[in-house]
Amino acid sequence: MNFKPTFLILAFFFMFQFCYSQQTGEVYYLYPTPGELIEVIDGGNLSFNKTLLNPEENLPTYIDTKSRNLNLGIYMADMAYAAFFSKRTKVLNYLEVIGDLSNYLLISSQIKENLVNDFTNNIDNFDSIYHFTNVYYYEIMNELEKNNNTNIMTLIISGAYIECIYIAVNLAKYEENSALIQKVAEQKFAFVNLVKSCELRKSNRNIAAILTPLLEIQSIYDKVKMTEGTKREMIRTTDGKIRFKGGPKLKMEEAEFYQLKESINRIRTEIVNNK
Repeated sequence: MNFKPTFLILAFFFMFQFCYSQQTGEVYYLYPTPGELIEVIDGGNLSFNKTLLNPEENLPTYIDTKSRNLNLGIYMADMAYAAFFSKRTKVLNYLEVIGDLSNYLLISSQIKENLVNDFTNNIDNFDSIYHFTNVYYYEIMNELEKNNNTNIMTLIISGAYIECIYIAVNLAKYEENSALIQKVAEQKFAFVNLVKSCELRKSNRNIAAILTPLLEIQSIYDKVKMTEGTKREMIRTTDGKIRFKGGPKLKMEEAEFYQLKESINRIRTEIVNNK
């Protein structure tokens, strides 16, 4: 896999599949990694924009649970973005930041140790770095879920999701037939499930706090029109990745795109500045 800035377009497939079991009454959420949010499309007109990243220098300002976990998700997304563009120094810097924030998580020291070793030993192999961004995101999330830390997991996912949309809308220029705009529009489906996940846990004050801006974003997506399409199916590939097949077609108007951009920019700024 060869990631070159000259032919990359950033597109996002952050789809939360909401499943309900009638037998048990349990709710399940399947989640992709930040690396899986980025799809390589033959474009050729986008380049890496470091000003869109959350500076590592902001780390000391995150002293409460909400800001630490939301920004951990943001930094994870930023590291995946940097890895796709082979930004070695940025990847190393974000690895250190993510390691510091992971110290506040109830995950095994073995996972954290493997994370650091695998990244530092393979830092010049960006195919491997991309692979590890996926592997360890899954491992961290699975361990949080196993330890019943679903509130923390939801905050991390929310932060990563907001960051990826933020990067996408700030790289995109509105064009009616833009593939990237289409991918941004498709997040309408994901937001329904992300909001449902937060609503189930809104008794937690940190989840309740992030639910408010997520509802604002969803209200914009509610305006995005759906046209008739094929049945939407979720498939999990043999390597564990989540892929979606088919589904209704969506059309995001220019006014909706810029309204989304304004809201995402403001919400993301408030998170990284810990407002």
